[in-house]
Amino acid sequence: MADLRSLQPWLQPWAWWIFNYGQSINPKLTVTSARRSTWDQIRLFNRYISGQSAIPAATPGTSKHELGEAFDMASIGVDPFEDPYLPWLGYWWQYYGGRYGGTRDPVHFGVR
Repeated sequence: MADLRSLQPWLQPWAWWIFNYGQSINPKLTVTSARRSTWDQIRLFNRYISGQSAIPAATPGTSKHELGEAFDMASIGVDPFEDPYLPWLGYWWQYYGGRYGGTRDPVHFGVR
């Protein structure tokens, strides 16, 4: 599991809140990514633009992940585009002021 403690300190309580809430309704939920290096972002971006990943990745240097202002969650063994829990969690994340990736990027939870 990626470490939510790598996020900006002001975001961590909110990230832990949505993750813990998510796990209470879906124990298979895990954090798949949090803060990432520019090199990791380059790798993910290249996988996306080459068609090796359906999950979008921002252009390196523009990702909220690189700033520690975004994290990804997914359910183990479940296609994130089919997961009924992610949109529900996304709804609550947005309700409290966050930014959710929606149907295009259902694993993404970040800030505005």
